[in-house]
Amino acid sequence: MKRMFVVGALVSLAGGAPAQSFTVLGNSFGAEALVSVDGRLLVPPNGARMHRLSADRWMRAQGPTTPQQWYDDAGRLLREDRGYTEYHERFVLRQAPPGDPVWEAFIQADGEAVGGRGVVDALGQVRLPALKDGEWLPFAVPDRVLWNARSGPLRFHDLQGRPVMELDERQVQWVAGPFAGRHVYVACSVQVPEHCEVRDENGTTVFSDDIDALLPVSDGGWWLRQGELWRRVDAQGRTTDIARYRQDGLYPRYRQYGGTAGRRDWPEQVYRHATGSADDTPEPGWLMADGHFAAQRGAVRLDYCGGRWQVLDKEGAHPPTAAPAGLAAVLDEPDAEQRQAPPWRVRHPTQTETAAVLDCHGEVVFAPSDVTRFDAVGTGLLGRFGSESSPRLWWDGRTAYTVPADMAIDENHVTPPLLLLREQAAGVKHLYNLERGRIVGRPVDDVVRMDGSRVVFRRDGKLGMMLADGSEPAPPESFDILPWGTDRTWTRRYLDGGDEELVLLDANHQVLLRRRLLFSGVELQSTWQGDVESQPLTLLNLGTMRFAEGEYFVQQWLDRDGQVLLSDISCPAPGNGPPSKGKGILLGRGWRVDSVPTRPCTLPRALLPVLAGGDVTDAMRDP
Repeated sequence: MKRMFVVGALVSLAGGAPAQSFTVLGNSFGAEALVSVDGRLLVPPNGARMHRLSADRWMRAQGPTTPQQWYDDAGRLLREDRGYTEYHERFVLRQAPPGDPVWEAFIQADGEAVGGRGVVDALGQVRLPALKDGEWLPFAVPDRVLWNARSGPLRFHDLQGRPVMELDERQVQWVAGPFAGRHVYVACSVQVPEHCEVRDENGTTVFSDDIDALLPVSDGGWWLRQGELWRRVDAQGRTTDIARYRQDGLYPRYRQYGGTAGRRDWPEQVYRHATGSADDTPEPGWLMADGHFAAQRGAVRLDYCGGRWQVLDKEGAHPPTAAPAGLAAVLDEPDAEQRQAPPWRVRHPTQTETAAVLDCHGEVVFAPSDVTRFDAVGTGLLGRFGSESSPRLWWDGRTAYTVPADMAIDENHVTPPLLLLREQAAGVKHLYNLERGRIVGRPVDDVVRMDGSRVVFRRDGKLGMMLADGSEPAPPESFDILPWGTDRTWTRRYLDGGDEELVLLDANHQVLLRRRLLFSGVELQSTWQGDVESQPLTLLNLGTMRFAEGEYFVQQWLDRDGQVLLSDISCPAPGNGPPSKGKGILLGRGWRVDSVPTRPCTLPRALLPVLAGGDVTDAMRDP
């Protein structure tokens, strides 16, 4: 019997906003702690590693003495299980609620010698049973899945894991199905490939034919393909139209996995032969999901702009119009360029037309005669003049800005209202403020980070920070500058003697924290509140410090005012060995956890000021 524990009040716990928390892996701990953003210990590191599964859900792996456990962001235990569940890839079910994710998983029940592959949710509860020697596959249809065994028949199931259909591929080839709203399957004989049956889940044969592909029609009928010819049939497979629809190219029988019956299963273009004869004048067009044929006037640019499309025929390009929903449902997804966000499209130059920008109705909104190329960048366009190899024009959808002829816009640093310009002759770069319409600040050698309000630059081998007005609140004297949100900045610079100075600046670039350290490593720490990730903490690596008692390794988590929230200390190993082999301590505000509670580590008195946020060098020199 599988033993498990589930919190009975789980429903009541779901109410209210989730807590904000993060995990801490101490260097001398084999397990992670879950800690709140204000420093409270939510789950002690007395089990194993913790994994964030989804919004407000954490899973702690099975430990030597602890079962597998599931928690929320507040550290409340929701469920535990002495079996073993190993999460794999997400199992994506079409039309599943976004707040109810499931995963493929290896599942071994408590007391069982072997396990199998199943599907579980964010609480480890089994949604599809664990079976051996195969894998579960989702379909495009919302209510069916497949157990694809390594040997034996294909077994189709509903979402409760109940078997609904079985096909033995030693006897038949699975061609298509099930379809959305129609639980039927196309199976063709292995011995007589031309003999195919459309079967329902009761085992009844709905109709038989030579079927290479089958697509559902909204009136209950089908589009049926034999070779390269499509024809219209009713629900019982009877032909309803003498016309035939040719799909060019070699289109052999293929499996429509899960009967997607949309997008990539539909032919992009067919040619209608009105009487079914090859002598008929072919008429290009598309097969529609409602069963009719839509004639095509010319080539089509899909999703031209804002849900519109554009037809191009012998008369030229027609004005963009709203794309018929029925046609959009059966054609392929538009490419990335056609899906660009701004409400306009670029026209590239030809022998008869200049480069231009057109709105969603096809009207020209911007077409300078001397621009020969446009490139979309973010919410605007970069333009090149004549035969120039680099852009000098920026257009934001309303206004065009041109930089001097001896400059060029750096395509990799466009963050309106700031642009980075290259001055090729001098080998330097300049910050250009679009709102001021001019270059601001002193030239720089290069840019490390840049957004719309500040730039981390390099000059004479050192880093500094420049604001949008050209001022430099952090002069170029640091070896690292790390912006932290919009109102905090970390800087690190070398001091005489080889020490480092770590400084935290606020929104007005006033000093919140200044520490002298032997070594510093700075990393922004992600925390989670539901499905929202933020970085309200900084992880500070202080490296290894030597005291009379031995070597100690320390890392700290700091809040946005630079105050120490939590410290992780690795103590000397027996025989004065390295800290990586020694015991450890997690030290928070008002709490402490030792990796070996029965033999806790002793902290040197000189280390205590460091743990409180003081200077490492002073602490080490304390007698």
